[in-house]
Parts: sequence; C-alpha cells; structure tokens
Amino acid sequence: MEDLVIGIDLGTTNCCVSIYRDGHTKILENDSGGYITPSFIFFPSLDGILVGEHAKKMAESKPENGIYVIKRLLGKKYDEAFTHHKLNGLPFQMECNSANDPVIVINQSNKILKKTPQELCSIILQKLKNDVEKKLRKEVNKVVITVPAYFNVSQREATLAAAKIAGFSVLKLLNEPTAAALTYYHENDSSETNYSLVYDLGGGTFDVALLKREKLNIEIISVNGDTSLGGQDFDNLLVDYISKKLQSTYNFKPKEKDEYCILRSSCEQAKKTLSFAEETTINLRGFVENHKKVEIHLKREEFETIADDLFQRTIQVVDNCIKASGIQKDCIDEVILSGGSTRIPRIQKMLSDYFGGKKLNTFVNPDECVAEGAAIQGAMFSKNPEQEITKMQMTDVIPLSIGTDNHVGQMIFLIKRNTAIPAFGTSNFNTLDNNQTHMSIDIYEGERANVQDNRFLGEMTLQDLTPAPPGQCTIKLSINVDENGILTVSAQEEREDGENNKEIKINYVRGNRSEGEIKNTLTDAEEYKKEDERFITFSERKSFLIKYCERFLYNLDAKNISEKYRSAYETCQETKLKAEQLNFQEENILENLIGNIKGQCEAVAQSNNFEFMPEFVDLDSDLDLSDYFTV
Repeated sequence: MEDLVIGIDLGTTNCCVSIYRDGHTKILENDSGGYITPSFIFFPSLDGILVGEHAKKMAESKPENGIYVIKRLLGKKYDEAFTHHKLNGLPFQMECNSANDPVIVINQSNKILKKTPQELCSIILQKLKNDVEKKLRKEVNKVVITVPAYFNVSQREATLAAAKIAGFSVLKLLNEPTAAALTYYHENDSSETNYSLVYDLGGGTFDVALLKREKLNIEIISVNGDTSLGGQDFDNLLVDYISKKLQSTYNFKPKEKDEYCILRSSCEQAKKTLSFAEETTINLRGFVENHKKVEIHLKREEFETIADDLFQRTIQVVDNCIKASGIQKDCIDEVILSGGSTRIPRIQKMLSDYFGGKKLNTFVNPDECVAEGAAIQGAMFSKNPEQEITKMQMTDVIPLSIGTDNHVGQMIFLIKRNTAIPAFGTSNFNTLDNNQTHMSIDIYEGERANVQDNRFLGEMTLQDLTPAPPGQCTIKLSINVDENGILTVSAQEEREDGENNKEIKINYVRGNRSEGEIKNTLTDAEEYKKEDERFITFSERKSFLIKYCERFLYNLDAKNISEKYRSAYETCQETKLKAEQLNFQEENILENLIGNIKGQCEAVAQSNNFEFMPEFVDLDSDLDLSDYFTV
C-alpha cells in the first residue's frame, strides 16, 4: 500500500501535525497527548535532548540550554542586522561559522555542541516524526510542510534541508495562508466565485494572502507579509513594559538569564489570558529581594496600547496587499483568520472595522488550521486509498514571462507567461568577443522587448570560459521554476567535460506579483507594442553591427594583416565601441555607423576572403536580421 502523507506546520512558537484520512482531517497528538508541540529544544546537563513542552519547562532552570524561536534564523546569515536584532535578550549563545551562518553554542556534559538553525529545526522535525510514527504505528516519510509566504530562497532551502536531515521527503513547501484557505474551503463548499483574504498571524511571522475561488479552483492573487512580526514581538513588548514597572516600583531590573526566561514565560501567558479576560495578574516569585512574591496587574487596555503600533502594522500590510491586487476592498467576500495571535480581540476588531464591520471567519483552533491545510494538500498528492479526497486545483502559473537579455538589451523570453508551474525553459548563447573568458547573465520578468522596461530578478557571471574565436563558445542557459517557489537559473559551457557551470536561485512564489502589477505590465506591453517593434529592429541591427566588427577584427588578426589595414582596423574598433554605447533613441547614429563600416571594410573583407559568423552580407539588403541571432 502507498505511503501515507502528513502535513506539518513548523511554527516559530509551536508545531502541529495533521493527517487527512477516511474523509476528514485529524490533528495527531504528540507523546504527551497534546495537539500542539512547542518549538522548544533543551539540552540537559547530561547527554540527551528534550523537545516540546518538557523542554520549555526545563529551560526555566537553565535558560542558556533552552533553544527557541529558531525558525527566525533559518536561512539567515550571521552578519545580518536582523539576526542580532531578533536574538537580542535571548539566553543562548550564538557565533559565526566559516560560511557566515549563525551557530548556536550549547554547553552539555563538559562538551561544547554547535548547531546550525537547520540542524536544530531538524531535531524538532525528528521529534514530530517519531511521535507520528508511534501514533500511526507505521513509518511516515512523506510530508507537506508549511512556510511563511514571504520566506525567501535561502529560508525555503534551509527548511528543506532540515526536513531531509530528519528523514522526511518533502512533497511541497506550502505557503501558510494558502494552507489556512485550503482548510476553510474544504470545510465550506461553494459553487460561487468569490474572493477571500487570509490574515495569518502566528508566533513569529505574519502573512496576508488574497485568493480567488471558483468552484474547486483556487488562484492566489496577491500576497504580502512580514517574516519578523508575530506573537513573539508582542511578548517582547510586554517583557519591556513589565521590566520598567519592576524598575519604577521595586528598583529592580532583571539581569540574569533565568529571570528573563521566567518573565518572558509569564508575559506570554498573560498575553494569552488577556484574549479572554479584561485583566490578569503576573506573579513573580523570588524575583525581588525581601519580596516573596511580586504581583503586577495588567489590563487588556494596557496591552493593546503598548502593542498598538504592531497591530497597526498588520493592517497596513493588509491594505498594501489589497491595493496592489487591483481588487476593491468591498469585493472581498470572506476574511479568514489563522494563527494563534488572531485570538487577540483588538486585532479582530481592527480588521473587522477595516472591512466596514464585516464578520470574520475564525477557526475553533486557529493554531491547527495551517497544519490541516498541509494535510489536505498532502492527501491530494497521496496515492493511498485511505487518503482519497476531492481535489481542489491550486492554480499556479508563471504570471509574467521570464527571460534574459542578449548583449544589446533585448529580452529573450525563456518561459512565457501563463506557463504552468513547475516550468522550464532553455536557450543557447554564443560568446561575442574573441577569446572571451566570462559572460554576465541577467534575469528579468516582463513582457517588453527592452529589458530596461522589465523587472530585474537577479544576475550571475559564468567565469573561465574556453578562449575561442567570436561566436565559437556556446553557453546553455536553463531556467526552472519548481513547485516550492524557487527559480533556479543555471548556465553551462557546452564542452565535453561539462565542468564549467554556474547556478543561482531566486524566490518566485506565485502571488509575489499582484493582479494589479500583472495587468499594468500587460497593458504597457500592448500600449507600447509599436515602440517594441522598433526596438527589436534597432537591437537586431545593433547586434549585427557589433558582431560584424568583432569578426572583422578577428579576421585581420588571424590573417596577420592588421597593420596593412590599420585604418580599417581602428575604424572597426571605434565603431564597435560606439555601437555598444548606443541607446534606443540613437537609431540614426546606428545607421550612419553601418554605412561607414560598409564603405571602409567591405572591400577588405571581400578581397581577403574573410569567414564571418554571421557571414559577410550586404547590410543594406532587406535581411531578416533575426537569422543572425545566436538565440
């Protein structure tokens, strides 16, 4: 029988595992019987590792050996300001390795352990895997894991690496708001076309997604978010607030790591309580000298005031997402909340007010809906009969064409818009200069002929090319967009050993281009169609002239007649340099250069039987110059 596929929400604060089986989703309990597993690791004084609720409790006595919010470091570099800002106040030690990755340092049993964020995340995933296999009484290897929609390439690859270390085969990295929408849509059938906004606020990240639903087809229209905003940041504000109260009332400032750990835990619990009560009390035992117990009363109104800026930031993200989509706010039929932080009453009110008092669609357990969505997606991949499901179609296409520029700035389209993801495109390029040893490759997205009118995505340089005459060295360029939202660009010199290659990766999640951006791009492409046709003609003639000059110079050098035709040689050098610097508005200058070359170089080339690539031709003839393109 085919393997079962599970879904995992690998959260900053908590993790959750779900499975779709026999027609419904089920949250799988951990070994303690809980449905939520804290993303917490503790290294005891002796050998061993604890993960989850027990780890969280043990860290109160030895906080430097307790590791948490590690997801925020996935895919980050040590020297990034973000890395140190988000670790400020955390009890564990961090240093840099040779690859500039952050490494967490732990003292255990008189030995030093050093773990990267992805290794630590793999420990959490391994724990979840073990618990699932005990619960299901069978080995489970296949999984769908959720990630924030705004995770970049390095963060996604680090997640995949962590899962691989843990023994998982990841079928898909599913964006968290999309997972929440899948859960909602699965529970709420509809035959009507509608728009839904998912507001996903978890412990460490915040995502907004605007989706269009048409029967069983779901299309991601627009996404926005902040990978450094979540419940942990609300906790930090409370820790600072309570610390100031301790300072002013008791002249006491927490300094020790265990004090911070206890205070943070108390503030986190107070925040949760205030989602259901108007006030709460933070009890701190043994904190202040001569005070057996310190009680600090906290009202919901106080918490809402100190966190108001962060709350407002989330609404601004929602507003940006909607405006960029080109869809009117009143066209949004449903607002779906997911993530534990959406329990906060103030957030719910602000969001409802933003939509004119609209009723919000909430889950009974917002901490679990993302994992359930991952499980539903997993069932769609599964071939196990126990996981048979009515499949919803997630429309994932290339919203705008992807390509590169040739040496004169013309867009070469490798993957056309509306191509289904995963998508692949390839093309060959030839070197332009004699003995050229490197080639720079820029990647663009858009529909215009001139790459300057398109969106720049990334760049790379292929070094150590085999020296060869102009046009004789061939480079194969390949572009691939996979189901996990990673665009991979690879370039390889076409030679027998196949060793000279280069690769870059770019985040390309569907939804990063809003419906409004796409519409504007297509409108511009249509409006400037005539201009683009002129540009293509200009760039083709410019390309031909540059190649003509380079080949002319090569022939003179190869035949050792450069000095004999010094005037023509220098003219050709100057012409090539001028042609390379010409812009689209200088078409007349280009034609003058072509005329000049014809007058001075044609006779030399013909009398000496030059071999051209492109072949020597009459530049004034009605040629289809695209025949001379190497692409």
